[in-house]
Amino acid sequence: MPTTPYRQAWSGVRAELRTVRVRVLATVLAFLAAGLLVTGVTTLALDLRNLNSRVNEELLLQSARLQNIVEQGVPGGGPVTSLDGLFTVFLQGDAPGRYESVMATVNGGKTFLPAAAQPSNLATPQVLETVRAEHLENSTVFHDMSLDGRTVRLAITSVSLGDGSPGGLLVAANEIGRQREQMIASFGTFAGASLATLLLAGAVGFAVTGRLFVPVRRLRQATESITFEDLSTRVLIPSGDDDVSQLATDFNRMLDRLETGIADQRQFVDDASHELRTPLTIIGGHLQLLQAGDPKDVSETQVLLLEELDRMQSLVDELLLLARSGRPDFVRLDWIDADSFLEAAMERIKVLADRRWQIESMPGGQFRADRNRLTQAVEQLAANAVQATRRHDVISLGAAWTGTSGGTAPTGHQEPSPGDIEIWVADSGCGISPADQERIFDRFARAGVSRGKEGSGLGLPIVKAIAEAHSGTLRVISRVNEGSRFVLSLPGGTA
Repeated sequence: MPTTPYRQAWSGVRAELRTVRVRVLATVLAFLAAGLLVTGVTTLALDLRNLNSRVNEELLLQSARLQNIVEQGVPGGGPVTSLDGLFTVFLQGDAPGRYESVMATVNGGKTFLPAAAQPSNLATPQVLETVRAEHLENSTVFHDMSLDGRTVRLAITSVSLGDGSPGGLLVAANEIGRQREQMIASFGTFAGASLATLLLAGAVGFAVTGRLFVPVRRLRQATESITFEDLSTRVLIPSGDDDVSQLATDFNRMLDRLETGIADQRQFVDDASHELRTPLTIIGGHLQLLQAGDPKDVSETQVLLLEELDRMQSLVDELLLLARSGRPDFVRLDWIDADSFLEAAMERIKVLADRRWQIESMPGGQFRADRNRLTQAVEQLAANAVQATRRHDVISLGAAWTGTSGGTAPTGHQEPSPGDIEIWVADSGCGISPADQERIFDRFARAGVSRGKEGSGLGLPIVKAIAEAHSGTLRVISRVNEGSRFVLSLPGGTA
């Protein structure tokens, strides 16, 4: 079925409704609407309850005022002697409130009304029949009724002078229905204002969340465009320090780590394929030229092939070590005594060749490092020094403290010396030219001058990787025909 513009528009709307922006905004507006609704309904219920209480109290004031006249007598005159006189004096008093009306009637007699106009006409057969049917002797009864289409609350009080004369009724009325209607109308106004507030909040929130979620949209677009072959896409980080900006920052850092990891994998594959091609070619060539019937040729070929296989195994191990150097668990730090480390390292490296081995400096103190990895680095530097020296040349090992920012050893350890520690391997060999010093730390790079068998070109990159795993550095100081000094700089207290 062909896609129509209407279907495309509807698909776009549905996609927008599923976005985090709309969901967050809808959730906030839903909670806001629920809060406004609960507030309005609760306020209306409390106002209606207070209205009932207030109306009852106001209606009871009329019977209380009448009782006061009975007890104190007619103002400026004598005691009350008849209900007619009592009701006449009572109705000449204070005027009822805005919604109040009052009426008095004597059983079997006439009805008394105030001279002033009242909101409700109580002198109707309907009212008289109701009050006579609902009243109770010696008490006040409340009764709601519809009068002229309005709800009116009546307070019906039985009145008697106690002298055997006929009793009467005092009727006080309050148009409670009109007041309820006004409160409900106010609630409607509140509901309208709340709706307008929700619409305004929705419009403002839509605009604000649109700006806040720009990085999220960029993240989505970035994830759509990122492929295994191309991890160069980055998200533009907005100004500010909110969670969304931090998310964009963390996303870019994650891409950096992924790109580095994939680059390392590609480098590993390229290096392995490049370096293994030569020994594989050598092995294949010798196998093709092997004379199976010649025991001497078979023996010589076997020795050569085993040497090439050993070199391949060593090369693969070194490549794997470099590939793992970026992992968090590559080094395991512990406190190391500097002097004992140098002595143990010298015992291991002095058997590499017949050279004049010496420890140049013993710094004392302790530092944090991975003993095995650091020993591996020193051995590699010593092996390189052997390749650059002759029999009577000097190869020295030493260490010294620098700076004033060292750490503190745990309980039970000797306090470390302050600052960082430098560990070096120096020789008096052929040295390294300035041009070669710029590239010897690259993989498979070899110095132009060597007095021994060339290595794989991975030794110094491995030492550099070990130094960087300790948050340290590796540098070289060298002059041709004067010797070289390779210096490992490591943090003394932390790594």
